[in-house]
Amino acid sequence: MKYLQLLLLLILQSHKVHMDSIERNQDCAWSCSEGLQCKPRAYSPLSAFHCRNQAVSSGVFNNVTLSNVLACEGRKCSLQLRIAASVNVTGDIRGVSVCADSAGMIGHCQIYTFGPVGKGKATGKQVDVQFKCVPVRPGQLVFVTLKTIPGYCKAIWTQRHLVPECSHEGIRDEITECITGKLAYTVNKARNMLTVKVTDAPENTDYNLRLCHKRNVICAGEGAQRTIKPQYLESSIALHYAKPLPCLCIEGWPARVDARRVQVCPFKNNFEELWSGITFDLNKEELIWEPLCPVKVSVSLCHADGGKSCQDLGNAFYSEGQKVMFSSVDPHPMLCTKFTTEVGEWIKCPFAKGNFSVWTAKITSKDGQQSAEISTWVKASFSISVCEMNPSSQCKQIEGNQFQTLSVDKMKPTVFNLPKSACEVCVCIKVQRVDVRFSVPVLQCDLQCSSWCHAPERSQDIEKVLFPALIILTGILAAVLFGRMTIKDGDKRRTPWTKLRCLRMNQ
Repeated sequence: MKYLQLLLLLILQSHKVHMDSIERNQDCAWSCSEGLQCKPRAYSPLSAFHCRNQAVSSGVFNNVTLSNVLACEGRKCSLQLRIAASVNVTGDIRGVSVCADSAGMIGHCQIYTFGPVGKGKATGKQVDVQFKCVPVRPGQLVFVTLKTIPGYCKAIWTQRHLVPECSHEGIRDEITECITGKLAYTVNKARNMLTVKVTDAPENTDYNLRLCHKRNVICAGEGAQRTIKPQYLESSIALHYAKPLPCLCIEGWPARVDARRVQVCPFKNNFEELWSGITFDLNKEELIWEPLCPVKVSVSLCHADGGKSCQDLGNAFYSEGQKVMFSSVDPHPMLCTKFTTEVGEWIKCPFAKGNFSVWTAKITSKDGQQSAEISTWVKASFSISVCEMNPSSQCKQIEGNQFQTLSVDKMKPTVFNLPKSACEVCVCIKVQRVDVRFSVPVLQCDLQCSSWCHAPERSQDIEKVLFPALIILTGILAAVLFGRMTIKDGDKRRTPWTKLRCLRMNQ
């Protein structure tokens, strides 16, 4: 297949593809120069051909043109190849032959002999010949050969001609085999339903409709195919779908052999649906993402820090529709999957609900001793360190405190004692699994201290809340005091008539 594509590419590069405008209803009959009597007849391309090696003047064939035309009768059109040439008649040349061959098809061949011109002959003259048009099909590669009668080996003209594909605007709505119909649709998301209307379909022909998943060249069918009779084409057809995937398409085509098909994909920009296909094997500790549609994407695991960012863990895997698998993964709620495409980035956290968590860490206190307790449902190893939170919400390593590694057996909690000064500076413990390839660190800062914990960021947070509150409270008190003073001063200045009028108004 690759060799055929390469051959076609070389042919297109070495010969102009005829994609010019296509003439309509042009004369496709044969003709010769005015006054010259030409006699056409068909002959088999399988006939034996013998050519003469005698010298012949160069340039026997001139101004050879190959053009595509539409021969139409009413609304029915066919694609034809029109061939025209000027022939310099010398010596004993008394005619020409033309053949249009195509791979896998029997060629169309014709012979034209020249009669007398008035009382003379055609010898020494230039004869203009338009050959009878040859029927061709869209996308067909045709080999055209012109020869003299009798045949001279040095007077043969050949050229390749590529007929336009159905995508050419001049034929896509004119040739029966190119007409696919047009699809319009509406989406009902609540019912997972597409309502489809077919227009401009071929006349008197059944029409097929279906939903399919487009995977590169192939569109694999989903659900039953619907066949619509011509008299019902004006009615709307309901098609139900399972998921609004970007590769889910509506496909329609006339119900005939090798008919061209038209596709529209209503959810082509709905990438969000692709990232839900994440599965996790708890026994093998494998996270697998299998795309439901072909898509160019880089996939990586990352650590969600509670905000909008997610720090990458290791290198990304690139996929164009292939399955992506991460081995040796700790299923923690803050371990997420990042998908990056040309149009955007998405982060999905498959363990966010904590359904797969296999270990926990908590702070305990007994007789004033602060401790970290780790429990696990699988045998695992952990690194533990003590750190101090700073104003930028980062846990800074305490000087002199080193990481410690603990191996914890299944269902056997292990306790790690914190330093006595833990409540003085509000330390946190950082715990992370180290027996897997992908894991995230977990901070535990809920110390059970009897005295206030003067963490720098807590003091700053309190100041941020209290300072504005004090300003607002002071303003309220000032307004109340000023109001009372105004009322008292006003009472002193009122006359008996004013007081009486106020009393009546109040009544």
